[in-house]
Amino acid sequence: MADDRRYNPYMRWLLLFSLLAANLTAQQSSTGTISGAVTDPDGHAVRVPVRVYNAATKVAYQGMASAAGEYSIAQLPAGTYRLTVQALANSFRAFTRDDVKIAAGQTVKFDIHLEEGIALNTLGDGREFFQDVARANSAKLEIPTGPAPRMPDGKPDLSGYWSAAGGSFDPGFAEFQDWAEELARKRQADDLRDLPGARCLPNGIVLGVNNGVPQRIAQIPGLLVMYSEGQLPRQIFLDGRPHPSDPNPTWRGHSIGRWEKDTLVADTVGFNDKPWLDWSGHPQTEMLHVVERYRRPDLGHLELEMTVEDRGALKGSWLIKRTYILDPKEDILENVCTENEKDLSHLVGK
Repeated sequence: MADDRRYNPYMRWLLLFSLLAANLTAQQSSTGTISGAVTDPDGHAVRVPVRVYNAATKVAYQGMASAAGEYSIAQLPAGTYRLTVQALANSFRAFTRDDVKIAAGQTVKFDIHLEEGIALNTLGDGREFFQDVARANSAKLEIPTGPAPRMPDGKPDLSGYWSAAGGSFDPGFAEFQDWAEELARKRQADDLRDLPGARCLPNGIVLGVNNGVPQRIAQIPGLLVMYSEGQLPRQIFLDGRPHPSDPNPTWRGHSIGRWEKDTLVADTVGFNDKPWLDWSGHPQTEMLHVVERYRRPDLGHLELEMTVEDRGALKGSWLIKRTYILDPKEDILENVCTENEKDLSHLVGK
C-alpha cells in the first residue's frame, strides 16, 4: 500500500514559528515592564542609564533613556525592585527608589525627576558646563590600539593616564545596614554639606571608582602608584610584603598586590571611617576591605572589578565594574584645594 504522506517544509516552519510565538507570549505574560520619562530640575529630558535591581535575586536590568527622556525596561520577573539613576554627580543627585513592585503582565509607569547636583551653577561650575565638558571629552576620544605593554618580568605594565570617559560602568548592587541608610538619607537632606571634599579632605578609593575619577598609574618593579587630581597618592606594594598586623587607619588604607597570570589583584585594609562610599552619602567603617582585580587586555583599555566588603556598614559584598580608556594626551593637573575652595560657604546652612 502506497504512503501518500509528503514532507511539507512550510508546515514545519509554521509549527516552529507558532511555538516561538507561544513561548514569547508566555514569557511576556509572566514578566512585567517599567517605563517612564527622566527629566532634569527644569523639566527637560535627560538621556541617562536607568537600572533596576531585583530585591530577591540581586539581578540587575538596565535601559537607556532616549533623547526625549523616555525609558522602558521589559521582561522583568514579578517581584520587588530598586530603581536607580546615577548621573554625573556635579549635574544631578543620585536617584534611588526602593520597593517598586512589578506584577506579571503589568506595565508600571514611573517618571523620574532628577534633583540638582552639587555644582554651584555659576560660570564654569554649572550643570550645563559639566555636560558640555563630558560631551567634548567623548567627541575627541581616540582609543589607542595595540598589545598591552609589559614590564621586564613579563607582567602587564598598567602605567598611563586612565579616563572613565568612553569606558563602561556597572555600579553593582549594594545593600546597606539600616543605620548606614539612615545616615545617607540625612546627608542627602543636608544637601551633602558634610562631603569630605567640600572641606578639602580626601575622597575614598571606592567613591573615586563610583564617580569615574581619572587617574594616573605609574608602575615600577615592586610598586604601583596611583594618583588623581587633588587627592592623596596611593601605593600598592608588589614586593611580597604582608599587611601590618595592626595597620594605622588611613584615608587610602594599606594595599598589597599579587599577580594571577595577567591580572593584578590588589588587597586593601586599614581604612579610617571618614570617606563616603558614594555620592548618596553612604558611610564606610574601619572594617572596610577592598579587593581590586585589574586587567589590561590591550593598549587602550584597563578593566577593573572591585569587591567591597564592610561588615560594619554593608549587609554583603558589593561588586563594582569599570573599564577605563588610555588617554596619552591628558595628565593630572595640580589642584590645591585650600587655595581654591568655593563649595563650603554655599553648602553650610542649607
